[in-house]
Amino acid sequence: MIVVLAAAIALLIAPAAHAQSGGTAAPTARGFTATPHVVTEGAAVTFAFNATPKALTRVDLIAPGKPAVRAKLGRVSGSGAVKATWTATLTPGRYTARLVVTVRNSKQYFRQTLTVAPKAPPTPPAALTTSVGSKIFPVQGPYTFGGEQSKFGVGRVGHTHQGQDLAAAEGTPVATPVAGTVQHVAYQASGAGYYVVIAGVDGRHYVFMHLQENSTVVAKDQLVTAGQRIANVGNTGGSSGPHLHFEIWVNGWRASAASAPVDPLPELQAWAASAG
Repeated sequence: MIVVLAAAIALLIAPAAHAQSGGTAAPTARGFTATPHVVTEGAAVTFAFNATPKALTRVDLIAPGKPAVRAKLGRVSGSGAVKATWTATLTPGRYTARLVVTVRNSKQYFRQTLTVAPKAPPTPPAALTTSVGSKIFPVQGPYTFGGEQSKFGVGRVGHTHQGQDLAAAEGTPVATPVAGTVQHVAYQASGAGYYVVIAGVDGRHYVFMHLQENSTVVAKDQLVTAGQRIANVGNTGGSSGPHLHFEIWVNGWRASAASAPVDPLPELQAWAASAG
């Protein structure tokens, strides 16, 4: 991380310190600035000022409760002008940038108020801003919605069915209906088989189960676009025939007590109609 500066910079010139060795003249400096005045975390800072030639200079960045960070700027050239770009790792907060100008044992201080602001979160790639109102059917080939036992909410041994089964030939491509980020890629021998969970840009999680072995082509934390193939229809785990078990969850997939599956059939039917 790199220093971020406050919009308003006050130049406060402290009185020159008394020379600690007899007859040594106090150093002088003027026009201490740091630019740009307002930047986001990750940008560079340029310190500029004029000072006594050959004076040794540094800038200390000080904040309450945090260790001071020192930027060594070196000695002033014969022209007296200093302009140095500096970067450092600083945690967000309000800092004092203190310029220290030293000639032998005599020092003079100049101060500015600086602010380190948190870096803005990255903007999703354009591909991820696909309209959530236009969704793609997850099975990219011939399929059926199956019978009553394929529906959401029907009884299963020890639980209720939390998704919709889409019967299709093994190897039929499976695509994500919306753009998002892959949350899970895993295998459950006694249940889901090979499965993928995607956190959609619409805030919901989409779950694809019983995928064909070795067909998954996405990885955890990967960004995906609407319509992107993620795997193939399979018959893995607790499956009695080739099909895609498809779920939609609100408040995350099994993330908390607020997480819950919703019946995906009405949306699947709408997506199928729009694709037809």
